[in-house]
Amino acid sequence: MKKMVSALILLVFLSSTALAKPEVILNIPEYTLRLMDGTTLLKEYEVAVGTAIEQTPVGNFAVFFKEKNPTWHPASGFEDKTPVPPGPDNPLGSRWIEFAPAFGIHGTHKVWTVDYPISGGCVRMYNPDVEELYDRVEIGTIVRVVYETITFAEKSDGLYVRIFADIYEKGATSRDKYRTLLAPFQGRYKIIAEPAWPVKVDFAQPYELKIGVAKPGIAK
Repeated sequence: MKKMVSALILLVFLSSTALAKPEVILNIPEYTLRLMDGTTLLKEYEVAVGTAIEQTPVGNFAVFFKEKNPTWHPASGFEDKTPVPPGPDNPLGSRWIEFAPAFGIHGTHKVWTVDYPISGGCVRMYNPDVEELYDRVEIGTIVRVVYETITFAEKSDGLYVRIFADIYEKGATSRDKYRTLLAPFQGRYKIIAEPAWPVKVDFAQPYELKIGVAKPGIAK
């Protein structure tokens, strides 16, 4: 009987693990989209985001529509309203993943725009990348869009801070915010440096600095 109960528990555990749904997390200033399974990074992609005038929306969303080889219908701001059929000249590329009304993750025929704040609010990806993402998400997949200009990375030789340009001018970068975000790491790292405030960051090149080394005998 105990063996049967143990087997059932294991089956339920394996089933719940297999059915776990990934989430999409986009950090706008980083121009980076991540496919996550809980805290596990499954894949990371470079993207283009909206301009300061036509911003990519921040918040919690979910995929509600997907389309292969979409037709592009020009928005109201375009004089020429002629739809563009699927093909190499289509601004949406080969896939469309909609997560908010009129906002989607899609491919592009202008590959040089990836890694820049240049879109009309949507999220552009290289076509091979969006095709892969398309197959890994489904209707209902959570899409979390955040705006974080300060992030930390734990590397083999220590703790690094990365600061990205405040492209939407939200006032998101400050010494106070840096110190608040740093606090959870201070128990594990000896802090050896701090950015020189205010930090000037180019929109195309983040600032990175090694700020800490691991304290002896403390696991990361």
